[in-house]
Amino acid sequence: MCRDISFHSEIQIVTKDFQGIKLAPNLAHYPNDMIHVTCEVLPTHPIVVNRQMLALANMSWGVVPAFIDDPRERQAQRRNYVNARSERVIEDKKSYWYRLRKNRCLIPATGIYEHRKVKGFKNKIPYHISIADREQFYVPALYQVSQEVDQATGEIYNFASFSMLTRGANEKMMWIHNDGDNKHRMPLFLTKEMEQAWVLDDLGDDDMDEIFHYSIPSDDIVHYPVFSIRGGKEQPEGKEKDALYDWGGKLPIYGQEETGPAQPSLF
Repeated sequence: MCRDISFHSEIQIVTKDFQGIKLAPNLAHYPNDMIHVTCEVLPTHPIVVNRQMLALANMSWGVVPAFIDDPRERQAQRRNYVNARSERVIEDKKSYWYRLRKNRCLIPATGIYEHRKVKGFKNKIPYHISIADREQFYVPALYQVSQEVDQATGEIYNFASFSMLTRGANEKMMWIHNDGDNKHRMPLFLTKEMEQAWVLDDLGDDDMDEIFHYSIPSDDIVHYPVFSIRGGKEQPEGKEKDALYDWGGKLPIYGQEETGPAQPSLF
C-alpha cells in the first residue's frame, strides 16, 4: 500500500491542469510543507474534488469509518482506511468503498515514496517514485464528508476525509515494493485523460471499472533512492527528503540480475 507522498510544488500549479478550478481566496489556507506527507499522522492535504464545480479543498487522509458508532473508535480506526483497493470498489457491493464510489477526488502529487527490502541492509531503502514527463500527477481517491463530534466541546461538525486507491503492482513497482503484508501493491497511477475523467459527474460504473483495469507501464515509472523519509535523521548536505541519495553503488539496479558470490570451478 502507499502511505507516503510528496507534493513539492506551488499549489497554483493545479490550475494548469484543471482550468477554472476554484482555489481558496488565501493560499495560506492550504498546507505548505508537503515534501513528505505521511498518512501515519492523518494529515490534511489539498484535494481536487467536483462538488457542483471543481475545487481544491483540504481533506484529511484516512476515511472515517462512519459505521462505527463510538466517536473515539472511529478516529482510532482511520489508519486502516488510508488506502482502498480498487478491485473492491465495483466488484464488492458489500464493501464500504462501493458506497463511496461516486465520491471521487484526486490527490495532487509530485511523487510517492515506497520502501524496498535490500539484502545486506538492516532497514528498507526508501525510493521516490513519479511518472515520466510529468511535473505533477494526480492519484485517484474516494472521499467522505461525515458528521463528527468535538470531544472537548460536544459540537457536531462536518469532516472531509479521503482514501487513496491502489491496485496490483506492475513489474517495476513489484521490484520496489517487495516486502511486507501489502507488498506488490501500488497507487492507481493514471494517464492525464483518465485523471480528468475521474472527477466527471457522469462517470459510470463501467467507466470506473475500465479505469481500474489500467496498469501504468513500468517504463513510465521514474524511481530513485532517497536517504530517509521517516524518523528524525538529518538529510545529508541539508538536502530535501525527495532528493536523490547516492548509496555508493551498494543497491541493486532494476532490470539487472541480482547475483550472489561466484561459485568455485570444479575443473
